[in-house]
Amino acid sequence: MYRHLSSNANRQLWYGWRFQIRPLVKAGHRVIVPSMPGYCETEDPRPFEFYTFKRIAADMVALLASLGISKAIYIGHDWGSAIVQRVALWYPDHVIAVAALCVPFLRPSPTFVSLEEMVQQFPNFAYQLWFANPESEKVLSTPNNIERFLKSLFRVKGDKPVTWNTGKNPMDAMGDPPLGRLWENKVAWEYFLQSFQRKGSLRGPLTYYKTKGLNYRDELEIVDTAKIQCPALFIGAKEDKALPPQTWERQDWVPQLERYSVSTGHWCLIEKDGKEIAPLIQSWVAEVSKQSKL
Repeated sequence: MYRHLSSNANRQLWYGWRFQIRPLVKAGHRVIVPSMPGYCETEDPRPFEFYTFKRIAADMVALLASLGISKAIYIGHDWGSAIVQRVALWYPDHVIAVAALCVPFLRPSPTFVSLEEMVQQFPNFAYQLWFANPESEKVLSTPNNIERFLKSLFRVKGDKPVTWNTGKNPMDAMGDPPLGRLWENKVAWEYFLQSFQRKGSLRGPLTYYKTKGLNYRDELEIVDTAKIQCPALFIGAKEDKALPPQTWERQDWVPQLERYSVSTGHWCLIEKDGKEIAPLIQSWVAEVSKQSKL
């Protein structure tokens, strides 16, 4: 019998899971890996309400229903992590277990915290100020700028540093950064780059930074009752500049949470060909499957 897994990743589209798919399938799991809405081959719907956590969580459940699947193990990275957490909150009957990579389990807040206030408390999120600014959408709408931006974003320890977490337009200061070590396989880089350039702009991915208020509004409905009761996994990346270990606190509201960390940066699914994080994911999925008698 198949164990159904749904994985969802940010900025990496489905291709970011390529090192995880084969071993999971070999272990007997059916793996479904949709790209996030607005990324590459997906549609870029408007208005912004199409990009809220609640709406995309509903889309995920509907996607699996269209495949005849009522329950699955959900695994997400970055924005995908936030989405799978919300699937577990809004649709618990459809979730066997849930795993969040890099982005910790975030409880719905009774108080709205603006992006500016969040950056004051956590300067590591300053880049989001520019991503939420309409200017970024206009700047990141040419093939050259998209390529330079992606080169600057996908970097690991040991690559030449690129300064872009300033809250302002970083494009002039960054120049044309060299390709980082994540992309030693040039065929993989070309596929990845062309997937983003083909759409013509990064409007879809940038929209997620414009939905903070909408997500807050939606989650007021569940703020007093929010619980994730199913088995849960969090894996943090010790070299993650945006989500360092000090941001991993306050996850005690998830009672069955298992916590681990890897030595990589934010791009843990592809750094070191995903070899450090893969055993953690595989062993947890195997244990959850055993307990659930899948």
